[in-house]
Amino acid sequence: MTAAGLGEVVSSGQPIPDECANVILPWRDVLHEGPVPFVSGLSELAEHRIAFLESKGMGADGITRSDFERRNTIVEDNGSFDRVVLWFEHDLYDQLQLIEVLSWFAEHPRVDQTLWLVQCDGYLGEFSPEQIGQWQTLAKPVDANQITVAREAWQAFRQPTPKAWAALVGLDLSPLPFLAGAIVRMLEELPDTRSGLRRTERHIVTLIRSGIQRPAHLFRDYQVLEEARFLGDWWFFDRIAQMARCSSPLLDGLEAARSEQIWRDGEDHNRFLNSTLRLTVIGNEVLAGREDYFSHDTIDRWWGGTHLSNDNDWRWDAKNARLIPPQRT
Repeated sequence: MTAAGLGEVVSSGQPIPDECANVILPWRDVLHEGPVPFVSGLSELAEHRIAFLESKGMGADGITRSDFERRNTIVEDNGSFDRVVLWFEHDLYDQLQLIEVLSWFAEHPRVDQTLWLVQCDGYLGEFSPEQIGQWQTLAKPVDANQITVAREAWQAFRQPTPKAWAALVGLDLSPLPFLAGAIVRMLEELPDTRSGLRRTERHIVTLIRSGIQRPAHLFRDYQVLEEARFLGDWWFFDRIAQMARCSSPLLDGLEAARSEQIWRDGEDHNRFLNSTLRLTVIGNEVLAGREDYFSHDTIDRWWGGTHLSNDNDWRWDAKNARLIPPQRT
């Protein structure tokens, strides 16, 4: 799948067959969750990402740190490979990773015609080796326009406000054809103007109200609501836990609601999956738009480089496709 000699495949999906490359490097950072501040270099950003992931109960026994260190070492040593082939899907998870990787190569350019890209509108983990091989024919050398678009988007994503990211809407992003959809989907993870809920939260409470009450069933039905699936089951369960354990819970009935219990198999994990969820009074009022979630809970979370709080409550008006700045009184 790569040129003769050494090659590297950076993929966020399932591993590419061994015969296709000498080194396969999954890019597993979940950039739509937690802080992605405007810092310099992979190592400095990795420290922020490691701290966040470990706070969520991941990275037991230092696995997270060692994974990041291995990843960064291989990327920084990419010059030892004859060709680098990037494999990324169309969903938000992959598109954020893609702009990060391409932006890094903007600062550390390779020799012409040695950095290639496969942009896939399916899910690599669901493909057979034969199907994955067919996608190889779509690999093309990365060009200057793709680098420029990725660099601008990556810089915008890490700013302390979402303004630069929202300003990308409507621009010519055609060199990265799936980026425009990912930009809007990330904006939809800002609180909405009606209820203060993010799109994912709104899907969850709507499904529960419709009678889907078990976390596993919620995840299954939620996936159908996404144009491009991007949220893994563990992060989806973490969203449920946040909604159930906040100061004014939207959900009731959740067992073993702490994040660190979600990531581990065992009794607590099984209790979590077998919970029977229902909306609280506040949950019903928020879903109906009669109450604003921000007025009932202490907000302290990150959206890219933006630190959202009750005083820094950037909103996204999906109906009118516009960003609403904090309305301080």
